[in-house]
Amino acid sequence: MAVRSTLRTHDAEKVREVLRGLPMATGYRLTAKPLRYRTRPHLQAFTFWDSPEMLIQVPEPFVPFAEVVDLGSWGRPLVQFRTRRDVIRFLYLHEFCHYWLYLVHGWGTAAEVQCDRYAFANYRRRGVVLPPRIRRRGQRLAVATFALSARGRASA
Repeated sequence: MAVRSTLRTHDAEKVREVLRGLPMATGYRLTAKPLRYRTRPHLQAFTFWDSPEMLIQVPEPFVPFAEVVDLGSWGRPLVQFRTRRDVIRFLYLHEFCHYWLYLVHGWGTAAEVQCDRYAFANYRRRGVVLPPRIRRRGQRLAVATFALSARGRASA
């Protein structure tokens, strides 16, 4: 994935370092830009489908802030963003979820709550983060069933 940045504090290599361990949107370009706000910092990002690009905007000047995030039945927590790293990771994971749902289900811009849940659950996680496991209504995840023999041994 190509990364481009016009942030003064984070060049393209530093943005790649922030995203290390997160799933990559193959074939897409990630652009990190400053977000000039008027009254208070907030979250803003876009995914463009016609020219495959994800645009993440980081509030500048940056001050720690909190944003209410709608997680559906999980509630509406006030999420703290203390660093630019938190903002970049959260917004990337949210937009990656849209990308993933577009590839897997063809949903595109739908599923805001699911994408917020995915980003909220993983943006501070250390190590490797897996793609979302979101399914259609009524669809079950495929699970291998094993039959136990009389002796308690599993067979497929």
